[in-house]
Amino acid sequence: MDRLKGECGEGGVQGLQFQGSVGQSQSEPIYLNLTGAKLVLQPDVKEPPTFREDGSDENTVGEWEELMKIYFRKQDTPTNEQYYEILSKLMGKAKDIVRITLRSSPSLKPQEKPDIVYSILRQHFSDVPYSCMPMADFYNTVPLARETPLDYWERLNKAVDAAEEGLKRLGRHVDNPCQEATVMFVKHCPDPALAALLKFKAPDKWTASEIQEHIDRYQIEAREQAVSRSRYPKLATVHAQAPVLEQLSPPCHLRDIPSPQETGAAALPHCNDSCMKTLISLFERTLSQNSQTAGRQKSPSQLHHKACRVCQSWDHSTISHCKQK
Repeated sequence: MDRLKGECGEGGVQGLQFQGSVGQSQSEPIYLNLTGAKLVLQPDVKEPPTFREDGSDENTVGEWEELMKIYFRKQDTPTNEQYYEILSKLMGKAKDIVRITLRSSPSLKPQEKPDIVYSILRQHFSDVPYSCMPMADFYNTVPLARETPLDYWERLNKAVDAAEEGLKRLGRHVDNPCQEATVMFVKHCPDPALAALLKFKAPDKWTASEIQEHIDRYQIEAREQAVSRSRYPKLATVHAQAPVLEQLSPPCHLRDIPSPQETGAAALPHCNDSCMKTLISLFERTLSQNSQTAGRQKSPSQLHHKACRVCQSWDHSTISHCKQK
């Protein structure tokens, strides 16, 4: 009213008020009775995109289904009108598949149950395999290479949902989907430490909430270890170094030979192949030099009377030969 007064003057505003009815007197203004009226503000709901299934879609069929259901819930769309809205958002191959399937099966009533359209789209375009043996597909869900427990737990729950949906199409159902996923996770846990912890009880004694709690704790510990490795890289990568033969002096006396206790204590933490090979070569070198030293210390008369009885050699004794071999 203020804008009208400023633009066309007071007389123009009164003229607008008086043009409401033809038969009324121009001296009486027209008023609208809004008693009991309710002002409803419709939310600005963004319409979901079209689904084509030609490689240009930004969302998968499952994500597009969720967007459509959210849109219908916000718009408060009646069930009998959802089917036509769904068809209006389908284009290309996706629309042709739905139309052909519904025409081939006249018993389906998509106007009463619009979820039939979603089921057709998932059956043809979903990444989850659909077969006549849904539970067999679920039981074949085993851990992949380098898969974390959280990823495997998530994939198991998706697989049991797909199996339950497949059984519904066959007129059956899963008695306890959470228990099925729990038993599969306990039997095929990809982490050895967590799998050892889960063996304290039978697989059917665990609940889904307990498995979720263990997985959450595992994720927290793994994140803490990753942070500590990134913060202290030198402390995380330190390890025992194997002895280097080049650093040893050529003469090796008997007092330089490490005792069995020292050797075992050094080799026990990191007993790998390279360390063991190095230790074996060190012992062989020490024994050979020890036998040569013992041979030089013997007199010719002792060598004549105590020759090696294995190889009949005068350079070493029988004991030195056995030690060396």
